[in-house]
Amino acid sequence: MAFRLSFSARALSDIGAAHDWYAAQASGLGNEFLAAVDLQVERLKQAPHLYAEVLPRVRRALLPRFPSGLFFALRGNDIRILAVLHQARGQRAWPTGRSGASE
Repeated sequence: MAFRLSFSARALSDIGAAHDWYAAQASGLGNEFLAAVDLQVERLKQAPHLYAEVLPRVRRALLPRFPSGLFFALRGNDIRILAVLHQARGQRAWPTGRSGASE
């Protein structure tokens, strides 16, 4: 089954902010973060059902090497990345299954 993947505006903003923060910490670290996101996105497209549902209609895929997770909704063949959050963020920051649905 081929899956279509899209990003909410919030997810794109989260990725940009995390990239900028990591880039300010060490040379090349921002690009390593983006590579980790890309790797996890490719894994998601292969088998999105492997990732646990952490809230109703919301699954989380942890990034390799970074303490962040991709929060996504799976509806049929569509994968929607809702947010990319540091794992230290509490559940209040987590997206709901409706977040980004119409963005």
